[in-house]
Amino acid sequence: MTASPQPHPPAEAVLVQPDARSVAESPRCRPTAARNFLARGEQRRVFWLVMPPALIVMLALGWLERQWLDHRAPPAAPQIDTRMNAIHGEPPGADVVLIEPAPAPLPPAAASLGASAEALALVRDDTVFRGADEDAWFQILTTLQSPENGPPARTAAQPVGFAELFGQPVSFRGRLVRFRGTLRRLDRVPARPNPYGFTEYRQGWLEPADGPASPIVIYFLQLPEGMPEGATIAEPVEVVGYFFKRWAYAATDTVRLAPLVLALEPAWKPRPIGAHADGSIGTIALVTMTGLVLLTALGIRAAGRGRPHRVPAVPGDLTAALADADVHSTAESLRRLAAADRAAPRKSHSPVTETPP
Repeated sequence: MTASPQPHPPAEAVLVQPDARSVAESPRCRPTAARNFLARGEQRRVFWLVMPPALIVMLALGWLERQWLDHRAPPAAPQIDTRMNAIHGEPPGADVVLIEPAPAPLPPAAASLGASAEALALVRDDTVFRGADEDAWFQILTTLQSPENGPPARTAAQPVGFAELFGQPVSFRGRLVRFRGTLRRLDRVPARPNPYGFTEYRQGWLEPADGPASPIVIYFLQLPEGMPEGATIAEPVEVVGYFFKRWAYAATDTVRLAPLVLALEPAWKPRPIGAHADGSIGTIALVTMTGLVLLTALGIRAAGRGRPHRVPAVPGDLTAALADADVHSTAESLRRLAAADRAAPRKSHSPVTETPP
């Protein structure tokens, strides 16, 4: 009885692995070298990536702290009440008769005065301009313009502050004084008709450097070339002139008092083009942070020009990855293996020869 042939088992798909050499040479699967963070290039790259942003954050936090968290008020300058009512009390009624006291004697050393002692004795403090003030006024102006004496010497002037001039007007009347401050206003003022030839003055309102926020009024005969004028200036100057009196003027709220000085001209230096009177910490911080941002961008760009870091590609579609694979059946694979075995050369085997002891 002849046995019927058994059905051949179904051919199974066999996946033939690609060559290892081709896999190693594939750019998609090429191994990537590990980054050496101890190399100078990597250290430079990390520095530019970390340090500039950290500095920007520190500057921003410092600015926010000064703006929002620092509630300490700056020490206030000593204030002086310049209202006339605070000095002399409320003005008397209409039916009250005031008798002017005798002039107070001037202190010695009258040789250094800008006017005669007799003319200065007629000047009264806490008043507006009076007819009795004219002699001392024009004598001081003549002294300032005198070609024999020359401009007032800075070294001969006594350095004073607002409190001294305001509190001791009699002691400083007609004396040469020196002080610093900021001119906030400078106007042209016409002069009254006079036999001395003065036609106009420059009236300056100066904020003293030592405080308080009360003005010293100065009448200048001339100004340096190019000095700005107006009601909204802010020019730092030094003034050397003769103290005249404590002058009463009509302020926006009430009658106030201010020291009044006569001077030839202020000592003033023009600012460089583009300079500002007051520095702004906000502007400085903004400019600094902008510069750091630009520096960081340049550093990151320079660091990115080094060797690129290769990231191994992740295979996406399995069908696309197996598109180039050679797939054969089981029978075909066995046939190819048998043919390769027959084609391989035979190796001869010789006995092993041992070396004698």
